[in-house]
Amino acid sequence: MDDKSNATPAVPRASAPQQEHFVWMLLLITAITYVATLRFDFVYDDFPQIAYNPFLKAWRYVPQFFVSSVWKQMSPLTPGSYYRPLFLVFSRVVYTVFSDRAPGWHLAALAMHLLVTWLAYLVVRKMTGQFTTAWLAALIFGLHPIHHEVIAWVSGMTESLFAVFFLLAFLAYLRSLDGPKVLWVGLSCLFYALALLSKETAFILPALIFADAWIRNAPAENQSGPDHAARFRGALTVAAPYLPIAVVYLLVRYKVLGGLGHPAAHISPATWLLTLPSVLLFYVKNWFLPIHLAECYDLFYQMNLSLTGVLLPLAIVAALGVAVWLLRNRLGSKEVGYAVAWIVIPLLPALDLFVFGPDELAHDRYFYVPSIGAALLIALLIQRAAKTKQELFGQPMHAVVGGLVLAIVLAFFGGQAARYWSTDYILFSRAHQIAPMNPTATNNLGAVLINRREFDSAQDLLETAYKVHPLDFRFPLNLGRVYYRKGEYLKAESFMLQAEQLNPDLAETYVFLAEIQLKQGRAKEAQQSLQRAVELNPYSAPFRTGYGVVLALNGDCPSAERQFQAALDLNPGDPYATLQMYRCRASSAPGAPPTTKPGQP
Repeated sequence: MDDKSNATPAVPRASAPQQEHFVWMLLLITAITYVATLRFDFVYDDFPQIAYNPFLKAWRYVPQFFVSSVWKQMSPLTPGSYYRPLFLVFSRVVYTVFSDRAPGWHLAALAMHLLVTWLAYLVVRKMTGQFTTAWLAALIFGLHPIHHEVIAWVSGMTESLFAVFFLLAFLAYLRSLDGPKVLWVGLSCLFYALALLSKETAFILPALIFADAWIRNAPAENQSGPDHAARFRGALTVAAPYLPIAVVYLLVRYKVLGGLGHPAAHISPATWLLTLPSVLLFYVKNWFLPIHLAECYDLFYQMNLSLTGVLLPLAIVAALGVAVWLLRNRLGSKEVGYAVAWIVIPLLPALDLFVFGPDELAHDRYFYVPSIGAALLIALLIQRAAKTKQELFGQPMHAVVGGLVLAIVLAFFGGQAARYWSTDYILFSRAHQIAPMNPTATNNLGAVLINRREFDSAQDLLETAYKVHPLDFRFPLNLGRVYYRKGEYLKAESFMLQAEQLNPDLAETYVFLAEIQLKQGRAKEAQQSLQRAVELNPYSAPFRTGYGVVLALNGDCPSAERQFQAALDLNPGDPYATLQMYRCRASSAPGAPPTTKPGQP
């Protein structure tokens, strides 16, 4: 494409070396902004998904990635909604290099974001043919604080990994428009398949390609062009090669997960429609005012038509849409069309509120790919805010100065948002501060306080929330943990039994219940509880080891040895399982002298 815009006069051209320097500089600024994340620990889902995931520790488990949910190691008997085998393969590769050392994983997360930023630059450059627009959009995308989850949270790499293949697929499609069509479309379809296997939200790529073809074939002002029917047929023809891949993916997903998805909430279409404006406003607000970002937010279902919950958000979003429409000719109608398509279409999966829990309706990471469109829109506003012949480094001076000012502001707030991911305590303290009514934020902070041995603070926090959310199993579960740590075993058991009734398929509940029963000298009951835990999650090495210890305490060393061996298969070289295996064999050997019982010091 030519490096010009039909909507504006020609802009100063940077030389090839200057263009390269611009791109390297924006990547360097992005890296410097978020380099502090390399010092961060694992947090939140990083522990079960990475640090404690037995399937990442050996290549023999890779085939299982393609026939199971991404959370198989946690809940193998629970129907899953996330089929992401390529993310697990990628995680296996990273684990091979860095093991469970958090800095290495954070380096991978930062590198992935830099790669996506570079690809975003290439996509915008190819779509618009404008270098200035492209580097401005990439700078905004790379630095924007709304990406704090994706950059600073290792588990957030699902977004950046899928985005890499998604953008490569779109770039290959763009190349097919002026290159060997069969070759580039084939490569695009391959990358589309890889994106789907990384994260299900890649499914919308055919719709985005259709929209791109529709916008691209729009007639210029005062010129004739194909009618709407012809444009529709042309766009559909361009998108058609991707449809068989989407169908095959859906069939595989249905087979592996036992369905296309498993809704986490049962709401009516009316509730979904009433909630939609507040969710859309959430993303608008966090994009334009990224100052109160966190992992959780107080955003809930809207059951009734209200002014603040429905009508006002709808009016703000509608007004923004009208403003974009009125500015489209000044900014470039095609470029604005591309920007809107890249905002709206990739955001559609995040608007399927039926699949989210009632306190998980929106997260900043869901706006990762849509923010490419938002960054393009802001870049157009900056680039065309003034018409000047003054140049700086071969670029319009106002664009360079505006980009620099925006970079300083975004870098500051981006660094602020990322730092809250350094530890679980900081993360969930921040989440509870921003979203004090959100049960996930409250429960997770309570769990962290228990781990920090701040039992009274945890008890006060959890009991208050438990009164508001009596049917949320997480609160009696963690209250049981609090009372166990305080030595009040009867209260602990009472809460743990409530958690079991509310969610009978959670293995951890039975493990905690067994610990309480052991403290009361009820080893037989503890054995039954641990047996149930292992039945629910046979892939947990600690559960296997604990079950083996109790079996040995109850005099069943042959069964205990089988559990210790299973634990060692899942976590080779585990010193505690190895020690218990040795003690069990020593105590049961014929003619062996009395020795310490397995499970005892």
